[in-house]
Amino acid sequence: MVIRKYKNISSIRYLLIGLLLQIVSWSPEVVTDRVYAASVGQPSTMIEAIEYDYRSGVITIDEWVINTIQAIKTPQKMADTYPLLSTAEKLKADRCASMVLREIIDKFDELAPSTQVLFQAALTRFDTDSTFDSPGGFFKLHYNISADSNSVPVVDSDLNGVPDYIEKIAAYCDTTHLRLLEMGYLEPLPDGGLGGDNKFDIYFQEMGVYGYTIPEGDGPEPWNDKYGYIVLNNDFLGFAPNQDPEGSQYGAAKVTVAHEYRHAVQYAYDAGEDRWISESDAVFTEEMVFDLSNDCYNYLDQFFLYPQKSLMENSNHYYSCFVWQLYLAQKFDTSLILAGWEGAIYSPTVFDALSDSITGRYGWTIDSAFSEFAVWNYCTNTRDDGLHYEEASGYPAVAVGVSHYNYPVPVQNSPSNPSGYGTSYVQFFPGADTGSLQVTFNGSDSREWSAWLILSTDENSHQFLPLTLTPGSYQGSLVVQHFESYYRVTLLGSNLTEFSSSVSFTYRAEVSPPYELSSEVMTTDSVVYSGGHRDFLYRVINVAPIYDVVDIVVWDENGWTPSDTIEYAMPPGLDTVFAIDIHPPVWTPIGDTSTLFFSVHSRGDSTEVDTQSVIGFTVLQYGDLDFSGAIDISDLVYFTDYMFNGGPAPIPVLEAGDWLCDVDIDISDLVSMVEYMFTSGSPPPCNPY
Repeated sequence: MVIRKYKNISSIRYLLIGLLLQIVSWSPEVVTDRVYAASVGQPSTMIEAIEYDYRSGVITIDEWVINTIQAIKTPQKMADTYPLLSTAEKLKADRCASMVLREIIDKFDELAPSTQVLFQAALTRFDTDSTFDSPGGFFKLHYNISADSNSVPVVDSDLNGVPDYIEKIAAYCDTTHLRLLEMGYLEPLPDGGLGGDNKFDIYFQEMGVYGYTIPEGDGPEPWNDKYGYIVLNNDFLGFAPNQDPEGSQYGAAKVTVAHEYRHAVQYAYDAGEDRWISESDAVFTEEMVFDLSNDCYNYLDQFFLYPQKSLMENSNHYYSCFVWQLYLAQKFDTSLILAGWEGAIYSPTVFDALSDSITGRYGWTIDSAFSEFAVWNYCTNTRDDGLHYEEASGYPAVAVGVSHYNYPVPVQNSPSNPSGYGTSYVQFFPGADTGSLQVTFNGSDSREWSAWLILSTDENSHQFLPLTLTPGSYQGSLVVQHFESYYRVTLLGSNLTEFSSSVSFTYRAEVSPPYELSSEVMTTDSVVYSGGHRDFLYRVINVAPIYDVVDIVVWDENGWTPSDTIEYAMPPGLDTVFAIDIHPPVWTPIGDTSTLFFSVHSRGDSTEVDTQSVIGFTVLQYGDLDFSGAIDISDLVYFTDYMFNGGPAPIPVLEAGDWLCDVDIDISDLVSMVEYMFTSGSPPPCNPY
């Protein structure tokens, strides 16, 4: 929609002046049946309240437009109609009128002819007595220095004929323009000389808002691009304080220049984007260009105190949602946000294009990004761990809906109902309870969900664990071992169904007694024959009063132990002995050693492990003449060949043939071996096992 312009401005000047006087002096009829309230989910500013009344059917579309003009131009005239918003602070609470004006322009043809004229009289370009081109050459600033309500501060310290105020704002404009060019953004479209030339026009006027950007007409491209201009507050006095080094007045001016210029740039891509992403993106630009001003901190309570509200809510909540773009920029890159706007030329929305870009570039989904974003939002203020938002310590702490200190916690609803791309937080403190904390999450089946546990060892040291949720039912649980060792555990559940209404999730929590295992190696002599097999006895006890499944793992550095893991179910108090085969390889030298490790691991608690170790060593096995690790018929053949046929001597030492352990190796040793092999003879008496 192009705002209609009279071709001969001079011929209707007096008509416009008269209409403006009507607007300034006009007071709407007081609506007694108020449908807004200054509470969560309700309008908190004058312009927002007027729009709320319109959408609720309390006022007509023409009343909405006229009331909005009044709220922008002379908000003090509206104090009787909107008494809840009548304080000086709230009269100045509407920051940017761009989005509401853009919507009025879209609905222009629905307005009564008289309302159309009033709107154009109040919000079309206007004449000023002075202009100034910014040093960078891209901007033309239109301002008044005559003594009227729209005049700018006239202090001119360098006596060059241009107010310091205008020179400063011109510099802020150039800084913003250059920064966005560096980031890769398009420039606003030229207006065909409507402001006297093709420079981008900025006007100054006394009003109750910081500023606004008007999309005047269609651009040359096949997509929804628009050209337009900006109107800034004429003095930026009386607004909320900020942290700018030049003071709050110029801090407000800086961020408004960045904010409104960003809207003008947005109109070069898609002038019909949702308000929430347009406004949050504009506030994000304030931080990118004028980081020290921190005027955006004035909005943060709206986000962090109400995390259940949708990121996509089209209310003044969107100013605070710049943290979403900030997360994307700091987690990924600022070019990701640029890609969203570039993609919006061809995609239905910036959000859709952003979703495609985050998947194509990083392998994430937009849902997985928001899920982690909700985790970042927990790590602010005193919870700042230095690993998330760069300025997190200066942000408010996100609101936690409820905290639990006693267990079990029965099934209950979330403390708040998250809307689409909103989150609710629940905390669990151990108190006197010890053992394992099991938290179970169940999201409403009508939505998609993500859930995390944040394990905090102190106020600002955290570990982050995502819950695996069953598709469709969105149920899942996690067990936190040694709950007593944590300062707190926080559950967060996020509704990932875009633009959806609020709905609850349920959760429950219980603390189980701690898992506890003990073990011992019962084979104390630790000797084994080279190449031989010996069962080392390993005793495991489930000390805990709860059922457990354990894994038995044995290892050493020289390959004497098996590589398998033994899985075993152990009821409470069960005592079980495991025979572990230890087998040094054949030809392992006598006297060689290896440290043997025996370990039992709880599957109920991965941190519950008990490990024992012994030093195994190889000893001579008398009667094993061929050093194979076993006494068998081959040793008898070997011995016979040695005794009668001049065969090789016993190995690895001659004493291997001393069956009777009497130092002599003779026929009596051979006879004793034969008796052992074929009758009930005795083994060598000096073998240790």
